[in-house]
Amino acid sequence: MKVTVALLGLTLLAACTINEPPIDYSNLRESDKTASCQDLNVEYTANTDRATELAGKTATSGQANDLIDRNISVKELAERKGCNTVLWPEQPEKAF
Repeated sequence: MKVTVALLGLTLLAACTINEPPIDYSNLRESDKTASCQDLNVEYTANTDRATELAGKTATSGQANDLIDRNISVKELAERKGCNTVLWPEQPEKAF
């Protein structure tokens, strides 16, 4: 009886395990590990503003895309840290 209850408990525990996809650390910095939600929000907003300014300008489209890629990583990290990102600004479209 105890073995059955133990196995049932382990099965339920294993079923509740959340598999989170790994964070893409290629766009993260060492300081990101200790950044607060507010720090990440400030950077994300600044990057979005700058990318919006650069978007559509042929010579700087690559820079805008780099900022957008960085913001994807920043937002994923913020969500993993439990930050509320609902009100964060929308990203501009990437220029390909």
